[in-house]
Amino acid sequence: MTRAARAFLLSVLLGSTAAAAQLHAFDTDGWHTWRVEAVEGAPAWCCFNRDEANARSRDCNLDSRFGYGSCDGSATTGGLVQVYAKIEDGRPVELRVLSPECPVEVEGSVADLGEIDTEASFEWLSGLVRSGSRVSEDAMAAIAMHRGDAPLRFLTDAANGRAEGEIRKSAIFWLGQVRIPEASGTIERLMLSGDRPDIRQHAAFALSQSTSPNRTEALIRQGREDPNGDTRSQAWFWLAQTGARESEEAIRRAVAGDPDRDVREEAVFALSQLPEDRAVDALISVLRDRGLPREVREAALFWLAQSESDRALAIVERLLVGGGAGAHDPASITRPVRDF
Repeated sequence: MTRAARAFLLSVLLGSTAAAAQLHAFDTDGWHTWRVEAVEGAPAWCCFNRDEANARSRDCNLDSRFGYGSCDGSATTGGLVQVYAKIEDGRPVELRVLSPECPVEVEGSVADLGEIDTEASFEWLSGLVRSGSRVSEDAMAAIAMHRGDAPLRFLTDAANGRAEGEIRKSAIFWLGQVRIPEASGTIERLMLSGDRPDIRQHAAFALSQSTSPNRTEALIRQGREDPNGDTRSQAWFWLAQTGARESEEAIRRAVAGDPDRDVREEAVFALSQLPEDRAVDALISVLRDRGLPREVREAALFWLAQSESDRALAIVERLLVGGGAGAHDPASITRPVRDF
């Protein structure tokens, strides 16, 4: 290596070290930003402006709260993620994590620390994760986006119970959103054998919102096997939300066979959450099945009436008319169901 090359490399290393050290001792208030290596397949987060016609990305105002969404035309980052931290009195009070391509706006200036060591950034962020911290949730999101085994272990340990409360649930969620290729096994295990119903339910939610190829199978298994009725009900809801082709058959079995009346009725509600035409067909099928309990068929009629489908409303109107004057009495509105 030539002397010039060594000098250049030394300057790069020193610059990275100085930037990393500055994370632990910010000497000025205001917004600071840096870039680190992103996990493979990390989403290209930006902001969205929704109107009646479409949803399009827009500049992110760092001084406002916003939800994350993908940048226009880009599903994943180009290998880096941009972290923004607002510092007051030497302490972070706001955090954002975005794609480097996402345009931002802010009052005042943003101090750019450049690209810094991923491990140093992760260590700084992990120190911000604690109960009651206003930046804890965004720190967890940023950690999930960092490349490397250490961020994955941190989130996995928290999900498995090293952390409690909202921090544990946050770890489960971000594993599902950003690290699903590596974390699907962890989330499925928490779904099916987690220590508490609320954790099993949260893991089911996280998996249902992910791209895991096993999410349908895991949700059906939870809906059939979980000992907690509320957990089984939520499994059917999230299964319907995925729109998986196996949903109708699995949920209809719960409608007919779950030992808990409340779960059977919640399973009917889950059918109403299928894509519109499929939801109407599924509810009509329940309504026509005279072998089902009355309360289940009543629930199907109720959710048909809540539908915006013209076909569903026409069926409900026919039932009401066919029931005569008494059909308008809430106590007897389901009387025509027996003859449908």
